[in-house]
Amino acid sequence: MDELNTIYIPLLVSQICTRWRKTALATPRLWSRLFLQLDTTTLPRTTLVREWLDRSGACPLTVYLFWEEAPFLSSHPVLEALMDHSERWQAMFFYLPYAAFKSLSRVRKRLSNLRELSLGTSDEPAGYIAKLDAFSVAPRLTSLECVNCSPLTFKFPWSQLTSIPMMAVSIDDCIDVLLQTSRLEKGGFILIDSFPSVYGRGRAIRHQHDHIRSFTIMTPPLNETVDLRGLFPQLCFPHLEELLICNLHSPFCAEFVSFLSRLRCLRTLHLRKTALFDYQLVEGLKYLPTLTSLIVYSAPTQAPTVTHHLLASLTWKKGKKGERLLPLLKKLELTIDYNVAEDFIEMVLSRVLVVEGSGNDHPARLEQIRIRPTEDLGDRIYTGLAKIASHGVEVTVEDLAEAHPSVTD
Repeated sequence: MDELNTIYIPLLVSQICTRWRKTALATPRLWSRLFLQLDTTTLPRTTLVREWLDRSGACPLTVYLFWEEAPFLSSHPVLEALMDHSERWQAMFFYLPYAAFKSLSRVRKRLSNLRELSLGTSDEPAGYIAKLDAFSVAPRLTSLECVNCSPLTFKFPWSQLTSIPMMAVSIDDCIDVLLQTSRLEKGGFILIDSFPSVYGRGRAIRHQHDHIRSFTIMTPPLNETVDLRGLFPQLCFPHLEELLICNLHSPFCAEFVSFLSRLRCLRTLHLRKTALFDYQLVEGLKYLPTLTSLIVYSAPTQAPTVTHHLLASLTWKKGKKGERLLPLLKKLELTIDYNVAEDFIEMVLSRVLVVEGSGNDHPARLEQIRIRPTEDLGDRIYTGLAKIASHGVEVTVEDLAEAHPSVTD
């Protein structure tokens, strides 16, 4: 979504010739999307918006509206024009000054078609404020995103949400949101506080969420050391299939391994730039026999997660059932340095040279590997990767591709 595709291309199509113009004006969907940056030149923008709203007929609307330039007022003519058609809102992204959100109150109970909503602001007020109820009644709303603003600033129909692509919250607020979203299937949270108050409140109650299939934990760039000791004991997602943790530089805890032990259906584990120690990951992987995809990118300034110990633990050992990890693994992405590169090749081959029909003594065959080298791995390693690719495995090497091209089947 940008101005080129939502404004300039429709205008260009309608100006080619008379026949094309008639066709464009007779195609309401061509005018049903808008990407707008609000500024002080209100009249041209307002005229354009009203023209698009007329030409789009009764089509559902998708609008991205950004108001990032002062002066910031309590409303804007473009916003007023859009509110006249709120019954047609389907997917809306608002990045507005806080005062402008108050003006949206007149769309309350006039959002019968709204399915996706994303909200953001740069001047969220401090302290207690009354909740805004513009979006409290939206019978079809299933996806909600809050960027740079607290979701608790608004009233939402939490119980009907199935997707939260991204939401910036404290750990306490994350738990509160989970408690209210009984139908949530996909949740992404940027956790912003450094130590949970749940310990102080004595509220470490485990919450079982039966519908969540995908869960993401991130931290903001200004605070990548958020303490999650109070979060993991409260989470129980028995049907979780995908877990992503990104930019978490605080030490992981025993509670994290315990959390993994409760994920009986996990298929994808994605750890990007974390401070997880290798032995903690190995211990956690013992509880994840259903995993088919493992992605581990070590944080540049932290001790590497991908070590000799991790790779040795992932190497399939014949006749040693008690020491085998991830029997169903088919996709693997790792950060690799020169010191562990040969161990990596050995581990992958142990999962590629699999005898078909050999029963439980062999793992599932690796189908895809992607490595992110932190340094030149040497020609010998690329020879090993070529051997792996010759067995039909899709092999990709990132970053140093100019020096050593990617090897694929």
